[in-house]
Amino acid sequence: MYQTTGSVALPVALPLEEGGLLGRAQLAWYACGERSDDNVAVLLHDLAHSHQALGPAEEAAFRPSGWGAELAGEGRPLDTSTLHVVVPNLLGSPFGSTSPVTVDPQAGLPYGAALPTVTVTDMARAVAAMLRAMKVERVRALVGVGLGGMVALRLAALFPELAAAVVVLGAARTLPEAQRERLGLTRHVLRMEPDFHEGQYPPGHGPKRALRKQYLEYLRQVHGPSAEQALESEAEAFAECFDANTWALLCTAYAGGDVTDGLAQVRAPVLLVAAAEDALAPPSRVRDTYHLLSAAGVRAHYHELPPPSTHASLLSQARRLHGPMRDFLRRRS
Repeated sequence: MYQTTGSVALPVALPLEEGGLLGRAQLAWYACGERSDDNVAVLLHDLAHSHQALGPAEEAAFRPSGWGAELAGEGRPLDTSTLHVVVPNLLGSPFGSTSPVTVDPQAGLPYGAALPTVTVTDMARAVAAMLRAMKVERVRALVGVGLGGMVALRLAALFPELAAAVVVLGAARTLPEAQRERLGLTRHVLRMEPDFHEGQYPPGHGPKRALRKQYLEYLRQVHGPSAEQALESEAEAFAECFDANTWALLCTAYAGGDVTDGLAQVRAPVLLVAAAEDALAPPSRVRDTYHLLSAAGVRAHYHELPPPSTHASLLSQARRLHGPMRDFLRRRS
């Protein structure tokens, strides 16, 4: 299977939702499957994942790559024997896109806490700009997981003609209030740590103890009742390699994400997939999003993984989604 990676420097400064312009922004990307005139599909990653959806997975407890192996590939719902699947690294993510760990060309140092706040809308606009730079005018499918699902809904609202179909896994119009509050406090909690130094710590340093604790709390929401020792090992590995400023920026964007006002602008059919015990996208909230889309005239569909299933199950048990996703996407091809 043909696979490649690269990055796109956005040709113009990106207007940010909260004001100002982000110049010299770039997005890293991964792609698999050969491209033809009209066979592009886009896959958008979750909060802590990289764009390396098909891996190889890292040899460590924290594995941001390899998460999409059951979604994309030959014989998968995003079948790379017929589709060219592009996986952007979202704006603000540290795996090659502009983020707090990116070196500011003017200062010669990482942006750190000086990088402006970015939102779900900014992430969506950056993906759209990347696709334009790649000369992609329309995609067969726009698929997003978690945070990426929220970005997919915003993309479909901002650019109604972009996608023939949208698949949203484990995301709704907003996070539940408890999750919004928890993730929204990330920057404040990190700032309380002496090692944070107002976000101006040297590369590879920072408030690792607080970062480990916060990521462990997030993992508990993702996995539900699970093997605590495995989660603690992953949180330890995460804190050693992930940047605190970057985690704060991504969590702030996720917590502040609310795509409710754009649902009426969506024109593509949408498949919403929920997991029965997902704390980040509870079925009730996903169904609410389904009803709002339907009321706006969108051809919306809803599918729910029965228990036991958590947010993590949407990827770890993705084989259970092959039938519903294939049926939905086949009708739109």
